[in-house]
Parts: sequence; structure tokens; C-alpha cells
Amino acid sequence: MHESSHQPKDSALEFNVYRETTFVFVVFSAPPVCGDASLNSGSTLVSDVTSQDANLFSFLCSEKTPSFSLHTHALQLFASAVTENNRLTDLKTKLLESTKPVIITGTALGGSLASLFTLWLLESIKPNLKRPLCITFGSPFIGDANLQQILENSLRNSCFLHVADATQTPIITKGFEPFGTYLICNESACVCIDDPKAVTELLLGGNTDPAGGRDYGEVLKSLDRSSTADARLMIGDVIINGMKKRAEEKKQRFDQLKKLDNIKISMAHIEWYKKLSKKGHKTVYYDHFKTQIVFPYETLRTEMNDYWESMVQEVEKMPQSEKSNLKTRCLYSGNNYRRLMEPLYIAKYYLEGKKEYRTRGRPHHYVMLEKWFKQAQLKEPLRGNGTDLSELLTFDSCFWSEVEEALIAINELKTQPAEGLVGKLMKFEEYVWETIRKREVSPEIFLERSSFMTWWKEYKEIKGTRDGFSSSPEFTEFMNSGKYKSYGKPESDLAA
Repeated sequence: MHESSHQPKDSALEFNVYRETTFVFVVFSAPPVCGDASLNSGSTLVSDVTSQDANLFSFLCSEKTPSFSLHTHALQLFASAVTENNRLTDLKTKLLESTKPVIITGTALGGSLASLFTLWLLESIKPNLKRPLCITFGSPFIGDANLQQILENSLRNSCFLHVADATQTPIITKGFEPFGTYLICNESACVCIDDPKAVTELLLGGNTDPAGGRDYGEVLKSLDRSSTADARLMIGDVIINGMKKRAEEKKQRFDQLKKLDNIKISMAHIEWYKKLSKKGHKTVYYDHFKTQIVFPYETLRTEMNDYWESMVQEVEKMPQSEKSNLKTRCLYSGNNYRRLMEPLYIAKYYLEGKKEYRTRGRPHHYVMLEKWFKQAQLKEPLRGNGTDLSELLTFDSCFWSEVEEALIAINELKTQPAEGLVGKLMKFEEYVWETIRKREVSPEIFLERSSFMTWWKEYKEIKGTRDGFSSSPEFTEFMNSGKYKSYGKPESDLAA
């Protein structure tokens, strides 16, 4: 069944909808612009703070790539059709409700518009729904290298198949790059490639038909006559070797999630070390680590750090709207890793004589894992009064850096009294009491040999000999009365 688009007479963009038995086809078309170089080469910057037209696609921006450029003429045609009437919005709504697979297509500039519409549509498609397939024919590239990079790290990239004839007028314009998969044909062979660099090399090198206007119906019919041997000759060994190398690099990046189970096993070893420190050495694993010349799990620690650093780098490249889907799968693991492993990094940092970890020394991947977990508003462990907190990981993974800074302040105060140091210690006391009051800190900090208890004993002594301290009465009473000894214990233990 065919549905006419009924576009206004003054609109340069047209589309037709064909509802077949098993598919829904949407065909876009637009007047050619090959005679106007300015229309072919202009680009518009897209970011979170750009024009209304460009903001239709700002959802594609990522943290690593906060902006990209789109083909100006194609973007203006598309944006005008969205803002001046509701036809494209209505079409989008209907396709989102479709139970049949959707194929969106177009030739030349019509294909560019089909690509833009597909990107726009994909933003609203839920992860559990089938994604549309966009097939273009002889269409110019519509985005720059930044868009290519964003889509290369996105599931959206697999939704695009571009058919191009290597002998026609080039579809490449300066500053634009390909994305998706390309089916590139000449008179004797066809080859399917998803390597952007190889696509560009093939399309730049094969132009022998200055007239253009290729009949892509004939191109598709020729597929049955194409041979694999001819395709290899068409590509060349140099391009093939480059494709293999880039494919292996890409595979390594996207294998990160598959390695998550191995990382969880490594985490279990560190959790065992944590328990052993408490039961066997009567101290916090943070302080136990500080006393060891050789850490028995150093290889695992390094592997986990490398994994999460790499994972954060890859996630930052993803479009903002798609990133959350990946993070949901690994955020809890990343958060547990941060809370368990960052204290060990902090211990090493202060053992090297450094200061001000939170502001000057904290690795970026810890910052981002914390930020993303908070943004996702995922559930934290139950920790009401009487709840067993023995397995709780302290929420603030920088807690021990605050302890170290407080210890440094006490040592400096012994030799060089200063108001700033007193204020720093009072601020730390408030911080500690807040984490205790909210039950967001592990009971392990109260083990007698911990750095925290060392701080408390020295702080208590120095408060009694100096003026200017304005302590929290609740915290002081909590510590002096010994209530901290029952902090985080289950109700059954308290009753006993």
C-alpha cells in the first residue's frame, strides 16, 4: 500500500511511504545540488548550544566529542520539514508504533535526508525494539570526522548501508567522512566494507564517470555477476591489510564488556584480601596494604585499573543518549570497583609523600565512575539502624584521602599553629560525622589499628591542649562513649 507524502509545493523535501506485507518502506527524495559547490561543501556545527536546526541532533554529542558538523544543505532541508509542518513528526510517531521492520531509503541528496531521518528516529527507539535499516544510493557524506567517531562507538552505526558506484562522480566533499557499511561497486565487482578509511580510499580512486547519474537498479542486478576474486583485486592488499589492523583494534575495544566477568573474579580476590586483613591482621585492608612491601595481588590490581580506565574512555566516546544503556550493565561493578580499589591507590599516593589527592591526584576514571553512578540514581545497599554493615564499602571512595589530610594537618599543627589547620580539622570532623550519621562508612574504620583511629586519638589529645576548636558534640559523645564499637552491627548482636 502506498501513502503519498503530500508535502507542500514549496518544500524541497519529499517522501513516500510504502506499506508492504512484511516491510514498511520510506523513500526520501530532493532536488540535486551537484551544480552548486557551496551547497555541497557547507557544514553546520552541532553541539549542546547550537542553533535550533542543529539541536535536532545534539543528542549524538558525547563527553569525548561534544560537537560535530553536518552537511548544511541537507540539515536545512530536513530541519525545515520538521519545523514548518508536522509531516515528519507524524511519520516518526507512526514508524515508532510499527510492528513491521522499517527500511528508509533515498538516492543522492534524498539518501542524505534518509540518513538524517534515521538518526533522528533512532534517538526515540527503545533498546528492546527493532531498529530501522537505512539504505542510501549514491548519497554524499553528511558528517565530519567527529560524527564518524561518535557513530563508530554506537549501535546506530549498524543501521546504515550505503550503496555507491566507484565509477560515478565522487560523493565525497571536503571535511566530510563516511559512517555505516558501504557496498561499493564498479563494472566488474562489488565489495561490502565498514572500514571508513578504506571506503574513502576506494571512492577517491575510482572516478571515471564525470557525468554521474548512475542507475542503481542496474548496480544491484550486477551483484549476482560479481566475484570474490574480482572484489579482492578491486580493494587491493594495502587497503585489506589496513582494514584487518583497524578491525582488530575495534574488536579489542568492544570486547571490554565480555571481560567484565573476569574482572569480577579479580574483585573477589581483593575482597578476600580485605576480609583477611580484618580477621587475620586486625586492621583495615587500606592500612594493611600500606605496610606491605610486596602486594600479593598487584597484577590483578593493575589489570582492573587498566580495564576500567579503558572502559571509561570508550563510554565517553558514546553518544549521550546511548551511553546510559551500556552503563546500566556495568555501573554497579564499576562503583564497587571504585569503592574497593581506590583506597589502595590513595594509600600508594600518600606513601609517595604526595598531598591533596582529591583535587590534585585523583585519576579521571574514578571521577567519571562516581559521577555516572550518582547520575543514574541506582539503589544503594540497605543500611537502616540495626542493619549489618560489615560488608559495606564506604560510599566516598576518597574517605582515606581525607583521613590522610587530617593526619597531615595534625602533624603540621604540632610545629606551626595556624587557624587554617584548626579549621581544616574541624571541617573533617563534620565530614566524618555526616558519613557516620548517614551510615555511609564501613565499620572497619573503627578498628583500633586503623589510620582513622590514629587520627581520632591524636585529635582528641590536641583538642584538649589548644583553644579554638568547636567540636560536634554528637560526634565527640559517639566516640568518647564507645558507641562506635556497636556501629554497623546487626540488631541480634546488639541484643546479645
